[in-house]
Formats: sequence, C-alpha cells, structure tokens
Amino acid sequence: MTERPDQSPITSPRSERVRKVAALAGRSTRRKQQLFRVEGPQSIRSLLAHRADRAREVFTTARADAAHPELADLAREAGIPVHEVEDQIIRTMVREDATGPSPDSAQPDGAARGTLTSPQGVLALGHLPAEDPSAAVAAIAALPQQQPVTVVVLHEVRDPGNVGTLIRTADAAGADLVVLTRTCADPYAPKAVRASVGSLFHLPVVTGAEIDDVLEALHGAQVTAAATSGYAEAELFTAELPSRIAWILGNEAHGLDEHTLEAAPLAVRIPLAGHAESLNVHTAATVCLFETLRRRQAGE
Repeated sequence: MTERPDQSPITSPRSERVRKVAALAGRSTRRKQQLFRVEGPQSIRSLLAHRADRAREVFTTARADAAHPELADLAREAGIPVHEVEDQIIRTMVREDATGPSPDSAQPDGAARGTLTSPQGVLALGHLPAEDPSAAVAAIAALPQQQPVTVVVLHEVRDPGNVGTLIRTADAAGADLVVLTRTCADPYAPKAVRASVGSLFHLPVVTGAEIDDVLEALHGAQVTAAATSGYAEAELFTAELPSRIAWILGNEAHGLDEHTLEAAPLAVRIPLAGHAESLNVHTAATVCLFETLRRRQAGE
C-alpha cells in the first residue's frame, strides 16, 4: 500500500475523512469538495487506466487488494495514494445517510437516503470536473471534420441511474461524445457512476449545456440532430440516417419538449409490433444507437 505522508491511516468509521467521503452523495457537497467517488473494481480500473489524471486516492480492504492487485499497481504507476482500510470503513463511506439529511437530498442525484451499497471492498475518489456551459460547444466543435460521428445528447434526463446507463450504452455503441444539458441529473452522482460501470471514463462527457446552444453547435459542426417521436412519418430502420448524427434523448416521463422536437432536423419513429405504446428512454437509445452502429459497420 502507498499512503500519503500527510495523512494518518484511517482506523475508525467515525472519522472526519470517512464522513466527508460519505457526504459526497450530495451534489452540493461534491461541488464544495470538488470530489466524487467511484465504487467497485471495474469502475476504478477504468478510472485508473483511462483517466488517471482525475484520480485522487484509492481505499481498499486487504481482501479486495488480494482479489484485484492490478488496481494498486495502476494507482502506483500513476502516483495515486492507496490506503488499506477495514471493510466497515468502506461500508460507512458509501452509507448515504452517514452524515444525516443533506440540503440537496431531494435532488435526483443518488439513491435514497439510508441505502447501503456494496462497493466490493474498494473505493476511489476523483477530482470533479468543473461544470462549464461552454464545454459542450467546444467539444462539438472539436469533433473530427468530414468523418462519421455519433453524439448522444441527454436533455432533462432526471434519474441518475438512467444517466449512467445511457453513458454506458453510448460507450458500447461507439459514440464519440455525450452531452448533458443543465437540467439532467449529475453524471458524477454515486448512482450514476455505478450505473456507468466505468464508461464515464471511456469517452468525453460534458455537462451544464443549454439545449439551444447544443443544437446550434451541432448545426455548425454539420452534425444532424435526430429525435424519436411516435408521430414521426419516417421509421428508424428505413429512414436515411446521416453519418454525422446526434441522438437527442429526453425526459423519462415526458420525452422531448415540443420546442426541441421542432428544432431537431430529423425525427424518426421506432416501429412497435405489440401493444406497448412506447419505449423507455434507455431502450429507445439502445435501438437508435445500435442501428447507427450497424449502418456504420455495414458502410451504409
């Protein structure tokens, strides 16, 4: 294990350092500390292998270290401190009510207060990126020109589990960029980080954008904004899909607002064969993204 010389070992689950990690369940606390937490070996492996510049420190039990020795090796190579702690300390770090009620406990950015997750004996802290409304415009402008690109835009997606799962799906389908508007849940909430299973660190994810600015930037970069609508005339599987496309995904309950639907140059309908009236946002995203991937691989 590699301890920071300025910090003594953590021996009590009631210590202030443990309470500060537990408090990262709250969005306002994450912003204040400029930290977020990563739970579980797969997510931490992705953090250390792909975005070690964001990692601050790793906490692990002896059992987890024996089961996943590569995590300490990756951390050591990147100069990231590793602390061996008892299992109860890790458990307290992820007990989301460890610090009592939070001012932003009503925010849709984590599991319900009082829940306890199992991080498999390992947890990391990462530096929280600043929320910059102009970052999305810059990231879109930086996309490679005259090449196929796939962008995923989340607008008013309020459940952090959905945000994390959508980032994972975007990663699996080979998306080049994920943009979250300012009305989305925080992708650095513990529940979102868990749901992304490391994908949060595999591709660019930018937050804080205004949807109109995103649509304007996509147009300027010659990327077609596409939306799904049950009233669209064109069907996904027969419509012509541009090679430079951005799928705009909306709120879980209400979908995209009328303004955004009208602003998107392309709208398609996913054909439904049964009696279901609609698909949830993650299922719709999966269908659209993998149809995009299929066509790209087929050269269509």
